Amino acid sequence: MFRITLNDTQKTELEQISRQAVGRVSERAHFVLLAAQGYSPRVIGRLMGYDVQTIRFWLTAYQKNQATGLGDAPRMGRPRKNPYLTAVVQAQASQPPPNSGYVQACWTVALLVLHLAQRFRVMASPASVRRALHRAGFSWKRPRLAPARRKDPQADVKRERIALALADPQAIILAEDECDLHLMAVLRAMWQRRNQQVRIPTPGQNAKQGLFGALNVRSGEWFYQISRHKRSVDFMAFLTQILIAYPSGQIYLLVDNATIHTSKIVRAWLAQHPRLNLLYLPTYSGHQLNPVEKVWWALKAEISANRCFKTLQDLEEAIQRFFSNFSTARALALTNSEVVREALKTLPKSGNFFCSTT
Repeated sequence: MFRITLNDTQKTELEQISRQAVGRVSERAHFVLLAAQGYSPRVIGRLMGYDVQTIRFWLTAYQKNQATGLGDAPRMGRPRKNPYLTAVVQAQASQPPPNSGYVQACWTVALLVLHLAQRFRVMASPASVRRALHRAGFSWKRPRLAPARRKDPQADVKRERIALALADPQAIILAEDECDLHLMAVLRAMWQRRNQQVRIPTPGQNAKQGLFGALNVRSGEWFYQISRHKRSVDFMAFLTQILIAYPSGQIYLLVDNATIHTSKIVRAWLAQHPRLNLLYLPTYSGHQLNPVEKVWWALKAEISANRCFKTLQDLEEAIQRFFSNFSTARALALTNSEVVREALKTLPKSGNFFCSTT
């Protein structure tokens, strides 16, 4: 483990080398600066596109000889062509093209080749740029969409209410959520023969099935209801089944801020059933904090991935088969979330389970 501490003078010197030195020397200065920030040689190697032995060698050289230890020793032979290509490519690819005045949203090898030639007078072939990208730790893959980050002004209050409920060992605490399953297949990656692409048949007309689900975060008990619709009245019907399953004691239900959870008719119904209390999760955090989301992911992966159903009856039967083997142990293994982590430390096991169809 390298522990490198830099004073202000050393840090300034290394930062100047990283900006002005040519090729590998600039990268070696980055090695030391990253190590001083607490990064391990293995992590630095992944970031900079070097093996861990190389990182350790130059960190040791710096510890022995300071900045002079980062230079190249005299050597014979032809110098490497474009010795600083990796560093330049890494610096440019780390910023989106619009920062350099381009209209393109992301880099391609062809655009990088053009950019290096026009901006830095660095003439490199597409193959050289591609190798430099790999050495710098880049790979060609699809990005993913991220939900908008918005602040819920009531987030702290909601978290406090949830914490108070979790602190009560006698309280019955469940997380609830809804989802839709379609006759249309959910396309997922799968093993296929080379040069052949599996074709998944589609239904003549797509249709969907609503599903309500609730998980006891302490015991792993799972409840679900198949429903043609996901309206407030359907939600109240599901809550009625939960009250029947737990005939005594205070019940707390973690839910998101969907309209069917906050409507006037639901609030009026809750006022008549004081044993059941809804605890609203912070807005825009349901996918991260609601453990039932993980159940839906597993359900869709097992019954809907690359499989098309002909009728809603076929889909319902597949849902029931999945949950007939859905144990409390698997439910808890899937759904260990931030909100319920403390509650999951002591887990009494029981087998309460119900399914209803409306």
